[in-house]
Amino acid sequence: MPIQTQLKGGRPIRAVLFDLDNTLYNRDLAFERWARSFSEDHFAGDGADRQAEVLAQMVIWDDKGYRPKPAMFADVKALYPTLPYDIDALCALFYAQWTAYMALDAGTVHLLEALDTGGIPFGIVTNGSVQQYLKIDRLGLRSRTACLFISEVFGSRKPDAAIFHAAASALNVPCEDCLFVGDNPDLDICGAHAVGMTTAWLHRGTSWPASITGLKPDFSIDSLAELLKILPPT
Repeated sequence: MPIQTQLKGGRPIRAVLFDLDNTLYNRDLAFERWARSFSEDHFAGDGADRQAEVLAQMVIWDDKGYRPKPAMFADVKALYPTLPYDIDALCALFYAQWTAYMALDAGTVHLLEALDTGGIPFGIVTNGSVQQYLKIDRLGLRSRTACLFISEVFGSRKPDAAIFHAAASALNVPCEDCLFVGDNPDLDICGAHAVGMTTAWLHRGTSWPASITGLKPDFSIDSLAELLKILPPT
């Protein structure tokens, strides 16, 4: 069924832009699943408590994906020197394995199907390297949109205005007719707001940062499925 959409000021939504990590898919959950498998594989003889310790430590070092992997695995190797890999090999192993733990949840699939049915195009704007393409392909998103903006490929990263303007232009709509959905208050919400987009903050149970004053997201949601309440079927 088509969806009835409306932006602030009564303007119709003509396009939706999404962040990738921890927005279109649960990045932290995917990493935790990989790290659990890694700890079970490489510390199998050390018992469940040791495996749980390794898992918890790796989640901390990962810092929700913001820590460069060479730095993270340098810490891993320093604390667990018996691992049979050097830092470069640990990085390679991670990138070869962890996309297998990624998936779109049912609510996200339903939302994207509703956008398709409603004739509303969507795109992805993500900070990161060409490694982001591996995630996009794993999630089956490359075939669903030609609007893919990755900061290191494009040459500008959120919250810079240039990458938001370019994505809106690729969808052939002005920024004022776009809804931007993301989990990061500074990079996603403040960046999109600055170029005139309506914003939906995927908070995943966190609070809006006290450091950001004078600006709030237009919508605050706990899952992408909630957008179907904001944009109900007709």
